[in-house]
Amino acid sequence: MNNFNVRNNIVDHPDFVAAKSAIEELHGWQRESGEVSGLALVGPSGSGKSTVLKAYRDQFPPHDELTRRVIVILYVEVPSAPTVKSLAEAILLAMGATIPPGATGARLTECIVTLVEGCGIELIMLDEFQHFADGARRRLLEVSDWLKGVLNRLRVSVVLAGLPSLLRVLDVNQQLRRRFSRIVRFKPFSTTEMPDLETFVGVAQALMTDMPLPCANLDQVAFIKQLHFATGGLVDYMCKIIGGAYRIAASRKARFVDIADFSKAFRIHIWDEAPPSRDPFHKKFNGIPLTQAGEPFAEAL
Repeated sequence: MNNFNVRNNIVDHPDFVAAKSAIEELHGWQRESGEVSGLALVGPSGSGKSTVLKAYRDQFPPHDELTRRVIVILYVEVPSAPTVKSLAEAILLAMGATIPPGATGARLTECIVTLVEGCGIELIMLDEFQHFADGARRRLLEVSDWLKGVLNRLRVSVVLAGLPSLLRVLDVNQQLRRRFSRIVRFKPFSTTEMPDLETFVGVAQALMTDMPLPCANLDQVAFIKQLHFATGGLVDYMCKIIGGAYRIAASRKARFVDIADFSKAFRIHIWDEAPPSRDPFHKKFNGIPLTQAGEPFAEAL
């Protein structure tokens, strides 16, 4: 099997470009003026938020100086069912620090303040931040107060990313909401309008650029609709199903990737229990988007 990884092809689609430009502007203004601010990237799971964060982070790789490790951009994934303490620990671990045994949240906060300055961190990215909205209101109040206080001390810009529910964390603290008043939204690709349809086709073509096997003709309207139904117009699902279909075809030593390969990839990577009427690549598909309760693209609240 040829070494093909669809995720090696980062596609500069409009939402990706807008988000990256916003991060560049935020970071550049801090470097120029010393003024810190915040930015929130919100969108459904799989829409590309984490990809743009990591792509920008990778432009500034950590490096060692004589007396310290310099980390210009710090990327942190917020743990599931988080608390202020577990978030503080995640931030320290992302910096390569050792967690002091038995440390309180207050002590961890002091460690963060010291190390952020010592490592020369200019921008902090907190991904999957909506996890804080999953708990009780008391936790929302606690984390919003902690975040406001620690950011005031750190004097670095911050990017939050996650599902739209992350905005509930900001809504409980007016000062925090003002700091993250700039919001960039990621949306699934649509096929109802010509510009969106062209974008969706272009992204799919870009993801398949280096595929060693030919596949279904992307100029065929029927296939475009099938692919859109099967992926919800989300980049992550496009990567899963395109990469999966290729691996299935390659494993059977096929000369090309066919619709049956896409159907099997859909069941493996998207929805394993889909009946024929809900498999976009099956002849019995009923043509209704997979957005009902219990289906892959039901709206995340």
